[in-house]
Amino acid sequence: EFEQLAKLWGERGGRGQLLQAWSIDNPSRAWHYRARRETLQRQLGRPPAELRGFHGSHPGNILSIAENGFDAGRRAGQVYGSGEYFAKNPSVSISYCRGGAYMLVCQLCLGHESTSQENADGDHIWVPGCGYYVISGPAQALPLYIVRFEGSQLPPSEEGQRQLAAALAQPVYHCGGAVDERFILLEPEGVPLKVPALPAAWWSGDIQAFCGPLYADPGSVASPWPGVAGKVAVVRRGGGKFVHIAKQAQASGARAMLVVQNSEEPLPTMTFGTAPEEDLLPAAMVSQADGAKLLHLCKAGAAAVARAVRQGAGGDVPPNRPCAMTAASTDALWLGYLHGHFSDRQLAGDVRRFLEAHAPAAAGAEVRVVRGKFTQAKVALPAPMPREEVHALCSKLFVECGTERTVTVDDAHGSRGQRCPRSIAGYCRGRNLRFVDPCWCDHGDLPTKEARYSRQLVDLASAKGDGIRSAFLQSAPFHDGAPEVLAVHAISNPTLQRRHEHFREYLTQKNGEAPRQVELYHGTNVKIIDAVCTHGLFPPSDMVASNVCPVSGGLGLRTSLCDNQCAHCTERHAWGCCHMFGLGVYLGDLAQKSHRYVSGVGAGAEHRMLLCSVLLGDALTVEGHLRRGDAMHDVHSLRALGD
Repeated sequence: EFEQLAKLWGERGGRGQLLQAWSIDNPSRAWHYRARRETLQRQLGRPPAELRGFHGSHPGNILSIAENGFDAGRRAGQVYGSGEYFAKNPSVSISYCRGGAYMLVCQLCLGHESTSQENADGDHIWVPGCGYYVISGPAQALPLYIVRFEGSQLPPSEEGQRQLAAALAQPVYHCGGAVDERFILLEPEGVPLKVPALPAAWWSGDIQAFCGPLYADPGSVASPWPGVAGKVAVVRRGGGKFVHIAKQAQASGARAMLVVQNSEEPLPTMTFGTAPEEDLLPAAMVSQADGAKLLHLCKAGAAAVARAVRQGAGGDVPPNRPCAMTAASTDALWLGYLHGHFSDRQLAGDVRRFLEAHAPAAAGAEVRVVRGKFTQAKVALPAPMPREEVHALCSKLFVECGTERTVTVDDAHGSRGQRCPRSIAGYCRGRNLRFVDPCWCDHGDLPTKEARYSRQLVDLASAKGDGIRSAFLQSAPFHDGAPEVLAVHAISNPTLQRRHEHFREYLTQKNGEAPRQVELYHGTNVKIIDAVCTHGLFPPSDMVASNVCPVSGGLGLRTSLCDNQCAHCTERHAWGCCHMFGLGVYLGDLAQKSHRYVSGVGAGAEHRMLLCSVLLGDALTVEGHLRRGDAMHDVHSLRALGD
């Protein structure tokens, strides 16, 4: 994400280097922005153009803008018209930072361009000579990032810069009514007090572990603590490494541990450095002030935590359903649903113990916890398991972090006639896989079966057209010559846009924050661009496109466009210097890269490339060495990287 911002900074002509960046997640401002965008779409009859602009302001104003948005009542200057000012080139915005080292990167929504500086007959003004975007309404500008750059002229001690730096120094800064969902709230017995506590990285998720009598800091970790058995130990930070103190309290019989911060600094997450071999004592950290209150309660007499609750929603799981497996056997199991507030380590261990107790032949199976709207587990079995044994597991006792219940166990590949349990936001990755982790459930018609799209020519001199053209040419020349942008068409597909927004909501719920939206290039066979504009981009299948297939045949494709129900595309796709990093959708941040994948173009004909709006959730960095060219060819999802 930082690399994308640094690239944008450089491409737009920013001076010096980008040093740091912080993402802004403000659900209220995002809602107002989306509402305004929907209004503009109804007025235009198409999605409004969106782009990114830089906004410079004094450091003392940055947090206020991030929290409350732009204030039309504080506008000044307005040389090029009425509105909020944003720059295409960050170097232009630097002069408005008043010597500070911070500025905002914002998402801008463009509807009708005004014809005069009054900005009265439209919603924005584009000033190409200065590279200014003037936005009439604050709701059309959404702050996405705060960035720090080289060249500050203000001393660090300057009040606005100092306060901003202090706020950004926190791992997560919350303002207004925002709640840090990592925390739990502890309510001591008999007093009107709620103590926020930040759980340790090794915590299993069992919140009840923190309920019980409190035990004051013994002031020593050298020997077992008398009287701590069955109690929650309250200890001051500074007596040694977190793990060592937790082990000492655990050896003394404590049920949990609360560590009191030794300064007014923000609470850090206690870690173990490396993964512990044994289960560690549940632990959390409380602030210096709250810790003093707890220790005072302990010294005043018997004290206890009566109730512990999550600041984030724990959530109930759906009721168990019958096993639908119809195949004779399976090499993979699906278990669900599990309580998402428990850690992956805890849940995976519970699943392994469940299988060891009730299906000894599955000992050593690989367990992967999958999180979405609800949490589930996928199990890769060392040997196929008969259908009868899978059905029987649904009635066996499953112990989830100490609580006994039953759980649904099913064939992870699904069964004919079954509603797909693997769908995420309405999409199942196994739908177009026949050989690599297929899903045989009934998926019904594609949501885009009745979708239609339209194209509208974008003026290359407009704000959006200028942005697309200049970014495209940044990576020129290409491997086969110098490109020329002849035309840009905006694609309007209401069905795909609704699917896009649905997945945005899913990622927001899953990750606890809104996903980042970026524009990336995609090069493909030009003969299927109409299909892509109609149905969207899908990860490739693992089947060869049959020449006799009425959908995928005769297009020169490497892989089939069909799902695994196609009667023609039945041959497995093999490695051929393709899909080097797995069966996924490949997108590039440079047009030059994606141009290499454009195919199906006749001699002397015009090339076409797609510029896509992409939602980025949690990013993963994969490091390793490909010992063979086809080492990752059959990797069909990020989760499959662990297989």
